[in-house]
Amino acid sequence: MANVKTQGPSRRDWMVACASVPAWSWPLFSQAQPAASRSRPKTPPVWTGFGLNGGAAQARYDLTREFVRQTRKLSLSDSKAFTEESKHTASLLAQLKPPLVQFKNGIEFGEDMLVGFAHDYETTVGARVEKDGENANTLFIFMSGVGLVMSFSQSTGWRIVSSFPFMLRFERPGGDLKNVRAKAVGFMGEAYKGYANAFVHFLGRFNKWDQGFSSNYFARLTKASIHPDAQAKLASYKIDQILNPELLGFSSSSAICDNLNIPLLPFQENDALAKRYAVKFNDDLAAQNEIAIPDADLRFEIVLRDVGKQKIDSTQRGVTIVRRNVVIRLIVFDEFSNLPEKKLLNVLAMSTGEDRLPLQSTEDDTPERDLVFFDRLISRTLTNLLSGLATQNESTLAAAEVKKSFVEPALPRLLELCAKTRG
Repeated sequence: MANVKTQGPSRRDWMVACASVPAWSWPLFSQAQPAASRSRPKTPPVWTGFGLNGGAAQARYDLTREFVRQTRKLSLSDSKAFTEESKHTASLLAQLKPPLVQFKNGIEFGEDMLVGFAHDYETTVGARVEKDGENANTLFIFMSGVGLVMSFSQSTGWRIVSSFPFMLRFERPGGDLKNVRAKAVGFMGEAYKGYANAFVHFLGRFNKWDQGFSSNYFARLTKASIHPDAQAKLASYKIDQILNPELLGFSSSSAICDNLNIPLLPFQENDALAKRYAVKFNDDLAAQNEIAIPDADLRFEIVLRDVGKQKIDSTQRGVTIVRRNVVIRLIVFDEFSNLPEKKLLNVLAMSTGEDRLPLQSTEDDTPERDLVFFDRLISRTLTNLLSGLATQNESTLAAAEVKKSFVEPALPRLLELCAKTRG
């Protein structure tokens, strides 16, 4: 099993050591700066295909594993397991004008970059949720992936140049919700088509090959965690096995990338993709055991600080109102800062949402429904917080219960660092 390992700190430590100007006040808290550097390919990156960002035996690929076994009679470790996904995504990419990728059976070392699509995470749940004013059985499939722009050198091997995580929340009528896993497997072909569309959309935003890539400045969500207080409540709601740090991390990584409009390194360090991608080019590319994830200069941490659920019966309206809330802590680190712990921002954001059930209903008040609505609340909270930071919009921040005056001192530096990740 191949491992993805992070690079050592030598580049950053050297640059910080060479910066001798002290930080006198908040606007000047980070004087050490990475040198401006851009990687400018002459042509679009070469399409390499689709693969797993992790070993084929991992439990989180349960749906895909069964889907491939049923439809193709193959195991996930087979190099042909994702031929259909690669072909479908390639057909979408081939229609784009101007082109975002090129299609070749070989590469020119030192000239061509490569772009691939990696699957990170999947899970499913079936729940009765409101649809067109009435509760309806609905099947949900969550899929998280990452697009990778890479370079390859015969001397140094594979290197990530840029990447962008994204998430698909696929939903379809769920029928009787018996054997949700089997139903989800039956929808995986359709879900993968939506997944490919999401990849192509994000590739259009972050594969600015003609403008060049930032070659020495990177951002990454490095930690996602659940506070013990929130963990205890999730356990009491019986959703702690799905709404866990892994789902929180992949969801948050996608939200940061999307709302701050920045390339983001993969959230989770998993098995290398080099072996699968190398197959396409035969002997041109070496199948190595490690793909180095660059140092993250702009780091994010997410903590699910608290969750809550309250039920209020309204006999006058004939409904039970379910009021849920989430509290999320976002911590941003500037690795070139001279401030203690290098913290650029530490902010709490929160949201409350209301859900209506038939009066004193037990049929609809289920853990699965809680999961769906807590996921929506987390996504909404992050969207309002992050987009509010990106646009410096007071009302958008207020929607996440954040005062602009609290985050305002950090915004110039945060937006400067976000710009650096784009090149």
